[in-house]
Amino acid sequence: MSDWQERITRETAPAIQLEHELRYRVAAPLIASSAGWADLGCGNGLAAALALGDARPPRIVLVDVEEEVVARAAAELGAPDARELPGDLTSTEDLERIGQELLEPGGEAVVTCFEVLEHLETFLPLLEWSGRLAREHGVTFVISVPNDAFWSIENPHHRTAWGEGAFAELSTLLPAERTMLRQVALAGSAMAAWDGRVEQHDLTVAVGGEPLVATHLLAAFGPRHAELRPAALAGMTDMSGQRRWERQRESNLALLEEQTRAQSEALREREVWFEEWRRYIHELERELGRPPSGVSEEQLPHHGERPA
Repeated sequence: MSDWQERITRETAPAIQLEHELRYRVAAPLIASSAGWADLGCGNGLAAALALGDARPPRIVLVDVEEEVVARAAAELGAPDARELPGDLTSTEDLERIGQELLEPGGEAVVTCFEVLEHLETFLPLLEWSGRLAREHGVTFVISVPNDAFWSIENPHHRTAWGEGAFAELSTLLPAERTMLRQVALAGSAMAAWDGRVEQHDLTVAVGGEPLVATHLLAAFGPRHAELRPAALAGMTDMSGQRRWERQRESNLALLEEQTRAQSEALREREVWFEEWRRYIHELERELGRPPSGVSEEQLPHHGERPA
């Protein structure tokens, strides 16, 4: 299925799965060593489960707009005691409820909010709430948005579009002490043993320099923001999964195009039918000596002329 909603499933393109997993991996040391962790827009929990492994903080708060999605995330994370909170991140009441659940046990807390801001009608309540929790309760936040300028494709589920400039402007609304990162795409290859045995490779990857085009933009703020460090993640490409995902997208697009074509043809047929019906009605009206319906006085023909 399409990944427009950016809710990761096992059918999502492998490269996109790695992108999501890396975001959780850079936050994983903060999460594992905290008393509480809230994941806003937790989705199905697949990327977080891969990144965290067995490391779990005592308090986990999972938040998404749909109750069943939150339940799946808790199951995927193997966290039956997680606080499952369906919520609206534009609602101050829901945000306060999330904060209370997160801070109840005390101790350091971390909040992740990956690929969420762009889906909100307004993100100001979330920014005000997060800034207050960072200042007054020592909560560390890690957020990300997609670089829409990189993709150059309009996403029908996004309420705002982001780029380097927009994210820089957003950063002015964040606490002055913060860490900013760019997430970039990698390409590579590997040699595997003929018998297919699994081997671990230490890779050296040069990241940075010019041009540096980000796929996603990250910011962290709160007392532990500086612990967020640059990182890289590579995985063996599931070519079968990648091809299946691409073919599914092609199939979805072909179906949409066919539906659009069929609707256009149906509309043209209706227009032809309507025009023929209009002429028939006008002919009857002429025979009865009545003015043609649907025609204004200015459109009526001069004396001696027959209306269309």
